[in-house]
Amino acid sequence: MMRVTTNTTLYTYQKNLLKSSNQLYSAMNSLMTGRNFDSYAADPAAATRAFKIHSSLNATNAQYSNNTTVLNKISTAWDVADDMLNKLVSDLGEAPLLSAISGQNLSTANTQGSVIYSGAEALIQSLNSKYDDSFLFNGADTENPPFALEKENGKSYVTYRGVRIDDPASLDQAYADENGDPVLKADGTAMTNREMLEQWSQEHQYVDIGIGFSVDQNGKVIDSTAFDASISGTDFIGGFGVDQDGDPTNIVSIMVRLSEIFQDYNEDTRTWGAAGNEEDAKRLLDKFSAAQKELSAQHVNLETKAEYLDTNKSQLESTFSSLNEELMSVEKVDEVDAILTLSSARTSYNAALQAGAHVIPQSLMDYLD
Repeated sequence: MMRVTTNTTLYTYQKNLLKSSNQLYSAMNSLMTGRNFDSYAADPAAATRAFKIHSSLNATNAQYSNNTTVLNKISTAWDVADDMLNKLVSDLGEAPLLSAISGQNLSTANTQGSVIYSGAEALIQSLNSKYDDSFLFNGADTENPPFALEKENGKSYVTYRGVRIDDPASLDQAYADENGDPVLKADGTAMTNREMLEQWSQEHQYVDIGIGFSVDQNGKVIDSTAFDASISGTDFIGGFGVDQDGDPTNIVSIMVRLSEIFQDYNEDTRTWGAAGNEEDAKRLLDKFSAAQKELSAQHVNLETKAEYLDTNKSQLESTFSSLNEELMSVEKVDEVDAILTLSSARTSYNAALQAGAHVIPQSLMDYLD
């Protein structure tokens, strides 16, 4: 027959009381914090899952921020392009141009030419617009103004990053950077102005907006997994260089050439000057209309991008909400279950205390008053 000693009884009782106390503390802590666990050791599987969800939430939040920034940039560019089309190009380009080209209104050709030139200047200012201290139409270079008008010997040229985009004589010259140094190609020869313009037009500014951002084995971003936030200024206005007639292809330079033709017209003698004649003006008028359509297409392209970004923004919001709900299901306790667990733990603890009155032996001191 095994004898149960007093010390064994006390040890067993203290052990069970401590267990009940810990269960009560755990139940109270869960109800107060609202968490299923407060350490990795408490629930390794749930903690691992929660860590992954937190990581996904942080990534989604960053992607949402990127998407919002790019959406605001594209929307601002769209607004600028909208003003360019509906106000500057129309009111300061098309209207005075049609008025000046009419044989009945050549008496005001000089005035209309000045209006067209001021329209070209206004377009340059619009193309140098900024969003959040970043230039919109300068490709990947968002810190410097892209466009300017440069005059030489009474003739104006449109420049992009300091390079004339409508001067065929300078396009094939060696390019010099801001320090006056040439930019060398892989074969050691110097880059030309034309080659630099081509390189700038192919710049990218990739942004992770939650479409699987990844890079290839050479460390280059796979373009289908990121959004290209770059807006090439030269592409936006119709490219650079001249066509087979020697006329510029971009709408700003066309307006500058037309303004020079009309400003050079002699209203007193009704004769055309060295800048061009009526035939040249009518030829440029057709090319102005084509460039106007190209600018309109760029405007629509910006709208398409903005709509895509807006849709993606909604998708990211939905993803964030779903991840947050899953995180709560992993980390947060069910309040009803937590209350029932606490009630059960308190009952067990109180029962343990009552049992102690029958287990713990009384001594003489308990009877002394």
